[in-house]
Amino acid sequence: MKSKICGIKDSDTLKYILSHPYPPEFIGFICNYKKSKRFIDYDDLKNLLKIDRKKTNYVAVLVKPSISELNKISKLNFDYYQIYDSTPEEIKIIKKKYKIKIIVAITIKKQNDVISYKDYASIADIILFDSKGYEKSM
Repeated sequence: MKSKICGIKDSDTLKYILSHPYPPEFIGFICNYKKSKRFIDYDDLKNLLKIDRKKTNYVAVLVKPSISELNKISKLNFDYYQIYDSTPEEIKIIKKKYKIKIIVAITIKKQNDVISYKDYASIADIILFDSKGYEKSM
Protein backbone atom coordinates (compact mmCIF):
# COMPACT_ATOMS: atom_id res chain seq x y z
CA MET A 1 0.00 0.00 0.00
CA LYS A 2 1.21 3.48 -0.85
CA SER A 3 0.25 6.72 0.84
CA LYS A 4 -0.72 10.04 -0.76
CA ILE A 5 -1.66 13.34 0.79
CA CYS A 6 -3.69 15.44 -1.58
CA GLY A 7 -4.77 19.03 -1.86
CA ILE A 8 -1.71 20.83 -0.53
CA LYS A 9 -1.93 24.59 -1.14
CA ASP A 10 0.72 26.27 0.99
CA SER A 11 4.46 26.03 1.51
CA ASP A 12 4.35 25.64 5.30
CA THR A 13 2.17 22.54 5.05
CA LEU A 14 4.24 21.11 2.21
CA LYS A 15 7.53 21.65 4.05
CA TYR A 16 6.09 20.09 7.19
CA ILE A 17 4.94 17.00 5.31
CA LEU A 18 8.23 16.63 3.44
CA SER A 19 10.31 16.96 6.61
CA HIS A 20 8.24 14.38 8.52
CA PRO A 21 10.24 11.26 9.48
CA TYR A 22 7.74 9.19 7.45
CA PRO A 23 6.64 11.35 4.53
CA PRO A 24 4.04 10.06 2.08
CA GLU A 25 5.18 8.52 -1.18
CA PHE A 26 2.95 10.94 -3.10
CA ILE A 27 1.73 14.51 -2.63
CA GLY A 28 -1.10 15.67 -4.87
CA PHE A 29 -1.98 19.14 -6.06
CA ILE A 30 -5.47 19.94 -7.41
CA CYS A 31 -4.52 21.60 -10.69
CA ASN A 32 -7.67 22.17 -12.74
CA TYR A 33 -10.75 21.44 -10.62
CA LYS A 34 -11.81 24.89 -9.44
CA LYS A 35 -14.85 23.53 -7.56
CA SER A 36 -12.51 22.06 -4.97
CA LYS A 37 -11.58 24.16 -1.97
CA ARG A 38 -8.15 22.55 -2.37
CA PHE A 39 -7.65 23.90 -5.91
CA ILE A 40 -4.38 25.79 -6.36
CA ASP A 41 -3.80 28.31 -9.12
CA TYR A 42 -0.94 27.90 -11.56
CA ASP A 43 1.38 30.63 -10.23
CA ASP A 44 1.08 29.40 -6.64
CA LEU A 45 1.61 25.85 -7.86
CA LYS A 46 4.79 26.84 -9.71
CA ASN A 47 6.22 28.22 -6.48
CA LEU A 48 5.26 25.17 -4.40
CA LEU A 49 6.87 22.81 -6.87
CA LYS A 50 10.22 24.54 -6.33
CA ILE A 51 10.33 23.07 -2.82
CA ASP A 52 12.66 20.06 -2.65
CA ARG A 53 10.45 16.99 -2.72
CA LYS A 54 13.18 14.72 -1.42
CA LYS A 55 11.95 11.19 -2.21
CA THR A 56 8.27 12.09 -2.49
CA ASN A 57 6.53 12.06 -5.88
CA TYR A 58 4.58 15.15 -6.92
CA VAL A 59 1.21 14.42 -8.51
CA ALA A 60 -0.88 16.74 -10.71
CA VAL A 61 -4.51 15.92 -9.94
CA LEU A 62 -6.57 16.62 -13.06
CA VAL A 63 -10.27 16.20 -13.81
CA LYS A 64 -10.93 15.57 -17.52
CA PRO A 65 -8.04 17.86 -18.49
CA SER A 66 -8.17 19.83 -21.71
CA ILE A 67 -5.25 19.95 -24.14
CA SER A 68 -4.47 23.53 -23.10
CA GLU A 69 -4.48 22.55 -19.41
CA LEU A 70 -2.20 19.59 -20.12
CA ASN A 71 0.19 21.72 -22.17
CA LYS A 72 0.41 24.24 -19.33
CA ILE A 73 0.84 21.61 -16.58
CA SER A 74 3.44 19.74 -18.65
CA LYS A 75 5.82 22.66 -18.11
CA LEU A 76 5.88 21.87 -14.38
CA ASN A 77 7.95 19.23 -12.64
CA PHE A 78 5.43 16.48 -11.86
CA ASP A 79 6.18 12.78 -11.50
CA TYR A 80 2.61 11.62 -12.12
CA TYR A 81 -0.69 12.86 -13.49
CA GLN A 82 -3.70 11.57 -11.54
CA ILE A 83 -6.60 11.75 -13.96
CA TYR A 84 -10.34 11.57 -13.34
CA ASP A 85 -13.17 11.22 -15.85
CA SER A 86 -11.11 10.45 -18.96
CA THR A 87 -11.56 7.47 -21.25
CA PRO A 88 -8.90 4.80 -21.71
CA GLU A 89 -8.21 6.22 -25.18
CA GLU A 90 -7.70 9.73 -23.77
CA ILE A 91 -5.37 8.37 -21.08
CA LYS A 92 -3.29 6.52 -23.69
CA ILE A 93 -2.86 9.73 -25.67
CA ILE A 94 -1.89 11.74 -22.57
CA LYS A 95 0.62 9.14 -21.42
CA LYS A 96 2.25 8.90 -24.83
CA LYS A 97 2.31 12.63 -25.59
CA TYR A 98 3.55 13.83 -22.21
CA LYS A 99 5.68 10.78 -21.34
CA ILE A 100 4.50 10.73 -17.74
CA LYS A 101 3.36 8.11 -15.28
CA ILE A 102 -0.41 7.97 -14.88
CA ILE A 103 -2.61 7.36 -11.86
CA VAL A 104 -6.10 6.61 -13.13
CA ALA A 105 -8.63 7.69 -10.54
CA ILE A 106 -11.85 5.73 -10.71
CA THR A 107 -14.81 7.32 -8.97
CA ILE A 108 -16.89 4.70 -7.21
CA LYS A 109 -20.58 5.50 -6.98
CA LYS A 110 -21.91 1.95 -7.00
CA GLN A 111 -20.40 -1.50 -6.61
CA ASN A 112 -20.16 -2.20 -10.36
CA ASP A 113 -17.95 0.88 -10.87
CA VAL A 114 -15.04 -1.06 -9.37
CA ILE A 115 -14.98 -3.36 -12.42
CA SER A 116 -14.09 -0.44 -14.70
CA TYR A 117 -10.49 -0.70 -13.50
CA LYS A 118 -10.07 -3.46 -16.09
CA ASP A 119 -10.40 -0.87 -18.86
CA TYR A 120 -7.34 0.96 -17.50
CA ALA A 121 -5.21 -1.91 -16.19
CA SER A 122 -2.85 -1.97 -19.17
CA ILE A 123 -2.53 1.84 -19.32
CA ALA A 124 -2.27 3.04 -15.74
CA ASP A 125 0.84 2.90 -13.63
CA ILE A 126 -1.41 3.07 -10.56
CA ILE A 127 -5.17 2.74 -10.18
CA LEU A 128 -6.80 4.73 -7.39
CA PHE A 129 -10.36 4.10 -6.24
CA ASP A 130 -12.03 7.26 -4.94
CA SER A 131 -15.39 8.22 -3.47
CA LYS A 132 -18.09 9.93 -5.49
CA GLY A 133 -17.55 13.26 -3.75
CA TYR A 134 -13.90 13.91 -4.54
CA GLU A 135 -14.36 17.68 -4.48
CA LYS A 136 -15.81 17.35 -0.97
CA SER A 137 -13.15 14.96 0.41
CA MET A 138 -15.75 12.35 1.26
